[in-house]
Amino acid sequence: MTAEDHVEGLEGWFQPWSEHDLATRPFVKIGGTYTIYTGRLTEAEVATLGRLLLGLPGARPDSMGFFCDPSGDPCFEASFEPSGITVEGQASPEQWAAWDTAFRAAVEEAKLPRFPA
Repeated sequence: MTAEDHVEGLEGWFQPWSEHDLATRPFVKIGGTYTIYTGRLTEAEVATLGRLLLGLPGARPDSMGFFCDPSGDPCFEASFEPSGITVEGQASPEQWAAWDTAFRAAVEEAKLPRFPA
């Protein structure tokens, strides 16, 4: 990975495409993409990303779902897309903040390549 493949800092690389709907309280509506160069990741980086996702708050084993409700359905899911890691669903503000912070920090620590902000 070259220096230009990595964008320093944590701001500006989550591209929201769904407004947070305050009417859904106590949950916030989540929708957006973390702009990671998923198509350029090496096998080792893909494995790192997979381990990273499974270690995040609310993770379900063998799933890309997080913070299940009592029926077992995820409150939000992450998916591996050409544009990056897309998240969609709902969670409490505290759940979302914990997941978002942990994901950003883990991606930064792993130095996974991201699209320029």
